[in-house]
Amino acid sequence: MEKNLKEKEKLAEYFLRGLALAVLIISPLIIFPARIFAYQIEKINLAGTLVGDFVLSPGKIELWMEPGEKITKVISVTNRTGAEMNFKIEIEDFKGSYEPENPIVFLGGEEGLYSLKNYLKPEVSEFTLKYGEKITIPVEISIPQNIEPGGLYGSALVETNPSEEQSAGMGTEVKVVSRLGALFFVRISGNAIEQAVLKDFRTEKLFYKKGHILFSAAIENKGNVHLVPYGIIGIKNIFGREVGKIEVDPWFVMPDSVRTREIQWDKPWLFGRYEATLKVNRGYQDIIDEEMIYFWVLPWKMLAIGGAGLIILLGAIIFIIKRK
Repeated sequence: MEKNLKEKEKLAEYFLRGLALAVLIISPLIIFPARIFAYQIEKINLAGTLVGDFVLSPGKIELWMEPGEKITKVISVTNRTGAEMNFKIEIEDFKGSYEPENPIVFLGGEEGLYSLKNYLKPEVSEFTLKYGEKITIPVEISIPQNIEPGGLYGSALVETNPSEEQSAGMGTEVKVVSRLGALFFVRISGNAIEQAVLKDFRTEKLFYKKGHILFSAAIENKGNVHLVPYGIIGIKNIFGREVGKIEVDPWFVMPDSVRTREIQWDKPWLFGRYEATLKVNRGYQDIIDEEMIYFWVLPWKMLAIGGAGLIILLGAIIFIIKRK
């Protein structure tokens, strides 16, 4: 009996020691969980590809999200610089502007009116790629529960971060930095403000020498979400006959900004006055704005040659009449 009791006590002691050891092993993992990285690096074939840059994809990510929702998207970076390169990712807000030549403005450390930067988290912020390697990086978009309906806009800016050795290997002692951005457009569900107007529709000039016509259409966004307008331009000649129809591909317009879209129309053998009518869908509630303009195509060289020929012909006729 006493022997059995001692064996039980011994077994209990072994059990307690094993339990204590398990607790010592598991506790750090619970308190400081090991991070499992989901990014992937792979080697790709760059045969026939120009050397000297890197590629970021995609350049634009659009999402509809609910308050409190969390979504993960991925971006990829391919090293085509011709050598091993360090990279880093910086998160910045961006906004639109009223300057046609500068439609997107990155805000650096500043927080935008429609800020997304605090809700964007790439899995890694620094990494190194050998030439011909591609990394795929998850980016978490985590929206707080108390967010208001509307648009949020941020970017993941990837830039080269060469060491002195890498710069020397590229044949320069100067640290040359290249930067590309993936733009995140997030719309929070709810009653957002959608309001826009066709601000301008015009041709580059009134008179053209040949049929290479450049149109521009400008949309002003007065709401709090980005819009994606699109449309069509119909062109008629002086007799009212339709001679052309151009699809105006969608383009995005940020809140509190004006964005201009340029449309090229190439058509040989144009002559005279033409009428162009733009019908543009604002990108919400199927509202369509319409505006009409006129332009002329007068091929001066052909007119000059034709005029000279006509003058010569008239001169010859007059000469013949006088001779007779």
